[in-house]
Amino acid sequence: MILINTASRIREAIDNPVLTARIDDSLSDLKTFFMHPEFHALLETVGENGEFIDTINGRIINPGHCIETAWFILEESRYRGWDKEMLETALTILDWSWEWGWDKDFGGIINFRDCRNLPVQDYSQDMKFWWPQTEAIIATLYAYETTGDEKYLKMHNQVSDWTYAHFPDREYGEWYGYLHRDGSVAQPAKGNIFKGPFHIPRMMIKGHVLCNEILSGLSGTENIKL
Repeated sequence: MILINTASRIREAIDNPVLTARIDDSLSDLKTFFMHPEFHALLETVGENGEFIDTINGRIINPGHCIETAWFILEESRYRGWDKEMLETALTILDWSWEWGWDKDFGGIINFRDCRNLPVQDYSQDMKFWWPQTEAIIATLYAYETTGDEKYLKMHNQVSDWTYAHFPDREYGEWYGYLHRDGSVAQPAKGNIFKGPFHIPRMMIKGHVLCNEILSGLSGTENIKL
C-alpha cells in the first residue's frame, strides 16, 4: 500500500517506467494475496502465497490502512484514464473496509477488527485515532467524485461530521490524536512521535481539490460505466 503511494509521488518528479511497474506489482500482490473475499476484508498479514493465517495477527483488519489503500488505488486509476479494473478494486476495498471500520454505535472509524469477530488483542483496538478518520474523509469523497453514487456522499458526511465534532480542540484548534470509543479524549497531547503534521493537512488539501473538482465538473469521470 505504501509503495503504491510512494512510487506515484516520486513519479510526479521522475517519469520512470520502473515506478509504474512497482505500482503494478503492488496492486497485483494486494489482489492476489491480501484481498480475502471470504471475509470481505483486506488483511494485514497473510502467508507466503496469500493463505489465511488463523492467528491473532493473521485475522487482523486495520480499517484505516484499508481505506487509505482504496483512495491510493483510486488515484492510480485516475492517472491511467480511470482504469476500470483498478476502480472496481478500490471501491470493493472501500466498501468492505467501511463495513468493518465504521462504528455503528458511536460513530467514527475503529482501530482494529478481527475478521472472524474474535477478540482483538491490541490494547487500542476499539479506540478512534485521528488518521483513519482523515483517510476515510478523502476516500469517500474520492469515491463520490468518481461514481456519483450518493451512498459515498452520505458516508463522507458521516465521517466528516463525526471527526470535526470530536477531534479539534475548541480552544486551540489543533486536533487531539487519540479518542476512546465513545469519542471522549483519551489523552490531550496534540503531537508525539506518531502524530505529526501529515494526515490532517493532506486531508484538508486533498479535500479542497476534490470538492473544487466536483463543483466545477472537472473530474473527468463523466463517461465511467461501472
